[in-house]
Amino acid sequence: MGAWDVGSFDNDDALDWVYELEKANGFDILADAFENVTGQKEEYLEASECAVAVCAAEVVTALLGSGADDLPDEAANWVEEKPEPSEALVKMARSALIAELDNSELKDLWEESDSYEEWQANLQDQLERLETE
Repeated sequence: MGAWDVGSFDNDDALDWVYELEKANGFDILADAFENVTGQKEEYLEASECAVAVCAAEVVTALLGSGADDLPDEAANWVEEKPEPSEALVKMARSALIAELDNSELKDLWEESDSYEEWQANLQDQLERLETE
């Protein structure tokens, strides 16, 4: 895993995805990231797909007006031009994060590090910021 910190965008997969986000017009790129995780509930979730879903969820929080302080400029610029996400997209984001926290390669990799609790807290914070009620 090419990660240098626990933040949502602190890994190679995240930065590659942000590059793709810049070229995207609609929310399909977000939905696809979540579907890559939630669509395989019976399978072991790959770390790279999970890392991308974490980024996509962070973009959804930004669309809701509660984005992280470390949102890359490219993602922040993309968000500026977009409307608020649908309730369905927010639910997809939450489902993807919950699935990752439950059983994923990304979780297992972080559990092997000294930063697991910090990584887990980061995802829990995202889940709270995705609350729509």
